[in-house]
Amino acid sequence: MDIKSILLGFLTRQSLTGYELKKRFSISFSFFSGASYGSIYPALKKMEKEGLVSLQLEIQDGAPNRKVYSITAAGRRTFIEALKAPLRWEMPKTAFLTRLFFFAQLSPEEQQTATRSHLEAMKQMQQQLKSTRSEIEARADYYQMQCYHFGLRFYQDIIRNLSQVLQALEKPPEKNSP
Repeated sequence: MDIKSILLGFLTRQSLTGYELKKRFSISFSFFSGASYGSIYPALKKMEKEGLVSLQLEIQDGAPNRKVYSITAAGRRTFIEALKAPLRWEMPKTAFLTRLFFFAQLSPEEQQTATRSHLEAMKQMQQQLKSTRSEIEARADYYQMQCYHFGLRFYQDIIRNLSQVLQALEKPPEKNSP
């Protein structure tokens, strides 16, 4: 799903500010997709022009005014259409696999160091995802929990594959096999 559809999805549940949308995005999608204020606010502005969301300015004493976004009927229809649309195959972009393809240009030590580094980074990502469990469980519905568990399995698979690559790299080249 694109940023527009994801934001509309969040707004189907309740009206939110850009800051709240960013926070929800970070909690829910940060392990699978990225979004910054630099992409969220332009998307909100465009969706407002398209009539998919409405903006209400809440005046606050002693604090900055809040811009609260709500989904419109057109926005809800657009979101449902996006949700029902057939999924397109998205080619996974894996920087590690691209590097691994050219590892013959590195020394065995450099190959192992690069692989260990990526393996540790993936373990940290998995640990960060695990650490959000209680916060996610407190807010997530059944389907969001399925997404969370899918993410845990996704990182576990990457860690297993990287561990196998590292084991193969630690063997002398004549014994390496796929």
